[in-house]
Amino acid sequence: MNQVVPRKQLWQSQLAPFAGLLLLLLLLTGCFGGGDEAAPEAVAPEAATQQTGTLTCSQTCLNQGQCGVAADGRTVILASSNQPTFRDHNAILENESAIIIAGQQTLNISNFNGTPGTLNFFAVQPTGGGPTNWVAGSCVNLNQ
Repeated sequence: MNQVVPRKQLWQSQLAPFAGLLLLLLLLTGCFGGGDEAAPEAVAPEAATQQTGTLTCSQTCLNQGQCGVAADGRTVILASSNQPTFRDHNAILENESAIIIAGQQTLNISNFNGTPGTLNFFAVQPTGGGPTNWVAGSCVNLNQ
């Protein structure tokens, strides 16, 4: 005797093993949790030393077009609030100002003659507070 099985019931019976495996996987994943030890950065965030430095319109920085003299006669460092870049700057920072290094990124570049190279950029923040901006590494003197 042939029996007609509704399509919905057939589909549900095929998915039941997969649902069971998914539930088992989720239960096992919950059992493999970490211990109670805190992550190193959570133990003592104040113990992490921040690197500091000074912005300087060095000859290399000047040759790369990353600093210059403003209309009012001040020497300034060109910066970008968005990302490391050699052009389309949207901020200027005071020359010889103290900074805190908030991050670093190395970019691959090609020189004017096509020679590949890399350049460091630093995300810097004035020690007195203010927004973080990206500047070319040639404009940063790191404190040792």
